[in-house]
Amino acid sequence: MTNTTTATSYPFLSRAQITTRIAEDDVFMLECLQVMYCRQTQHEQDTKSTLNRNRAGFMSSHAVCGSTLAVKARNEVLSEDELSKARSIVCRYGKQLASHFRQVAITENPALKAVATLFSAG
Repeated sequence: MTNTTTATSYPFLSRAQITTRIAEDDVFMLECLQVMYCRQTQHEQDTKSTLNRNRAGFMSSHAVCGSTLAVKARNEVLSEDELSKARSIVCRYGKQLASHFRQVAITENPALKAVATLFSAG
C-alpha cells in the first residue's frame, strides 16, 4: 500500500489517496469500514455507540449506522443503498485511516519508521 520506497517521497497512503480509493473501490471502502469499526472500543461495538472521545472509531453520529453496516458486511453482501451509506460515512475518516495504514506499513517494514519521522508522521 505504499507509493514508493524512497526516503524523499512520501511512502504512505495520503488522506486524498484514501478518499479517492473509497469513492472508486468498493472492496477498499469495505476494508476501511472494518478498520473504523475495529477502532471502536469493545463497549462501543457492543452498544453501537461512541462513549469515548478518543478520536478513534466512528463519531457518535455515525456509530449506529457504521457499526450496523460493518457487522452486516462481515457476513452478507451490502445492497447498493447500504454501500452508498457506508461510503458516505467512511469518507469522513481519511485522517484516522491514513494513520492506520501508515502504522500497518511501518509494522510491515520497520525501516519506514525513520521515513515517517522525516515527514513528522510517525
